[in-house]
Amino acid sequence: MIYTLHGWSYDGRVWKGTPFERAVHLGLPGHGESPFNSTDLRELAAEVGESIEEGSTLVGWSLGATVSILVALNYPEKVRELILYAPTPSFTGTSQPEAVVRRFLRRLKRDFYEGVEFFRELSSTKNAPLPQLNPKACTELLESFTEIDCTEELWKLKVPVKVIVGEDDAITGLIGAYSVFKGAPLSQLKVIPKADHLTVLKYAI
Repeated sequence: MIYTLHGWSYDGRVWKGTPFERAVHLGLPGHGESPFNSTDLRELAAEVGESIEEGSTLVGWSLGATVSILVALNYPEKVRELILYAPTPSFTGTSQPEAVVRRFLRRLKRDFYEGVEFFRELSSTKNAPLPQLNPKACTELLESFTEIDCTEELWKLKVPVKVIVGEDDAITGLIGAYSVFKGAPLSQLKVIPKADHLTVLKYAI
């Protein structure tokens, strides 16, 4: 079975027209309908791990890639392969300076939807459907993402890891993807010229 996990402020519709359009799309808490409740990424990974079948492929994008990594670390018998789009082991510090992250979180708490619009414009010049968002749950989920650092855990991954990143990714960046590639023992890396944080989903490794 192939499962996808989308990124923050998007939903499963981002996989339309991608190599994983027909996969099982798992929704994040606070992003429309979701079978999961926890906004803590490690607890969310446990919920995902309990719900998927053994021998599954997890396809994660951005925040969803971090959840996928955590699932593979804690449920190795359930995950056969990871396919990670725009991943990062540590959003704060590796992908973005701490000051930038803190400033954005403050902006989000002042005006949630203005912050979402800003984030999505930075993600891509292409539009994608805006799901029904729960501001509280979405903010808590993002805060958890900014606090996670799994850099020192990547070496424990025992499954093949395919890392795909856009050359023009302004969110998690080339450095985030390279850090995952460098840390995961059985990894491959593909950089897509001229692709950004969103449009990279159109490509496969």
